[in-house]
Amino acid sequence: MTYQLLNGTGDVKKLRVRYNMAKWLTTVSLIAVVTMAVYALLYPSIRMDQWKNRVTDEELEDAQEQPSPPPAHGSITTHIRNSTCRFTADNMIFPLENSNYTQFQPDDTLRQVLDYVSDADFNKYCDQWDPVYGMSGHLEMSNENENCGAWQQEFAQLQQQRLQQLDRFRAGTLKSPKDVPRFASYLCQEDPQHRGSHGCGGLADRMIGIVSTFFYALMTDRGFLMSWPEGDPARLESVFEKPTIDWSFDPSEMRSLYKKPGYQTVNTLNFNWQRIRGVMFPQGPSQDFNQLWPEPYVQVQSNRGYVIRTFDYSDHYAPKLEQMGLSKSNHWRCIVDYLFKPKLESRRFINAYKKLFQMDSVLSIGLQIRTNDTAMADPDKDTNTLEDWDYYFTCANKLRDARREPHHRRVVYFLLTDSSKLREQFVSMNHDKELRDKFIQDDDTSMVVTGLPIEHIEAKTVKTKAEIGLTEDDSNLEKLLAGTHSAIIDNWLLSYTDYRLISRQGFGKIAAFHASNSHSTISLPRLESKEHLVNCASPHAFTSFETLSTWWSLG
Repeated sequence: MTYQLLNGTGDVKKLRVRYNMAKWLTTVSLIAVVTMAVYALLYPSIRMDQWKNRVTDEELEDAQEQPSPPPAHGSITTHIRNSTCRFTADNMIFPLENSNYTQFQPDDTLRQVLDYVSDADFNKYCDQWDPVYGMSGHLEMSNENENCGAWQQEFAQLQQQRLQQLDRFRAGTLKSPKDVPRFASYLCQEDPQHRGSHGCGGLADRMIGIVSTFFYALMTDRGFLMSWPEGDPARLESVFEKPTIDWSFDPSEMRSLYKKPGYQTVNTLNFNWQRIRGVMFPQGPSQDFNQLWPEPYVQVQSNRGYVIRTFDYSDHYAPKLEQMGLSKSNHWRCIVDYLFKPKLESRRFINAYKKLFQMDSVLSIGLQIRTNDTAMADPDKDTNTLEDWDYYFTCANKLRDARREPHHRRVVYFLLTDSSKLREQFVSMNHDKELRDKFIQDDDTSMVVTGLPIEHIEAKTVKTKAEIGLTEDDSNLEKLLAGTHSAIIDNWLLSYTDYRLISRQGFGKIAAFHASNSHSTISLPRLESKEHLVNCASPHAFTSFETLSTWWSLG
């Protein structure tokens, strides 16, 4: 090493200036690094405070509906786990402004299972989340990812035409009585004289009544309307958006308006198939629905379905349905997604779980265990245990072992139940190895729940049947609304699992219909009949849509 001799005071001053400048730049750089580190730690909460002060529901909707930009040509996809997603107990979904619904965060079990998925899947999941907005509310509908035929646009045009005619009918400007618009409406209306047996029913009963009534309107070129009354438990408009057509109406106004030209009321509440067939097919398989009721307005109260039976029974409509692009497999999802879109509050919650269920590295199996009305209406008397329902887990384990593939790094058991005690014990298997070894027999399986309130959307009827006294809280609109959102979220999520084990009643059945795959659902008997089991590892264990349509609310 060579040394340079400084020549005089000038060289010393130059060296001191350079030394001081280097020390200053080093200090500034350290301050910048520390500042950025602190900001990164505080970033979600800081951005959330900004969002609370300036983001509206409309801005959030617009931002979330915009598709993500495609990757640049030639870009390299990394599988290093994205470290910018720091999910906590309160940042996955940020509350919306002006919402009358108490919005809940996903359960901790969802965040826990994300630690086990592949890096690629986690990064895709992270892309759906933003530290300002939380989880995206963009929920794909079947019209975007499944061929439902060409009837949707045609019916939208027909509906618009019928509504315009209705406006002229109200104003008295129709040119001819022949121009009175033809409508069919679904009406949820409690029968006060038969409370507990002739109400609207739960979510499955109502949805089946709606889909069947729309099907009748579709087959007869009638406009379609539907309504749930406020307080029973909530208006349809408070839980669903209208993605394609406007179906809102005032039932009393329609009856008054059509009093002179005439209207027909049809009530098929609690009918069995023989009675339904007598109403809808009095002339047998050749029946044309247009010949049933000549009145321009038909008001339907129903909790029973006949659409799947129409595919098999009707000679008149089978060719028409095939030409339209509707089938036993796709009709439910195509119609439901055409009529409904869960509110943004619900969609963001749904997507938080749906994106997990759809991961390549995850095999998801839904378990819908309907215990009894008492567990839901009076939790203090809930006596359900894992031992009682062990045959569900035995079935799930056999299905898991038969269907699991090498790319499935994690298996998710997703439980929906009306028993809070059973749900708590189910979740405990995530950390209780003794219980997990007893019922699950696999360390790569996670137990996941939504943690949402357990409510029946017809709570008054449930409590009446369970002979439990009603309280003022049973009429609380906010509680009823929360229970309805929970039922919708749970049902939509059950339809998005890869497979599902369901109780032989209505709720699990409509989730199976929504899944559009007749080889993905296994029905299990009630507790008292659990000895009549199927081999859940067999490809023949799945319950067909035809069989599902013979249960409870038909189909």
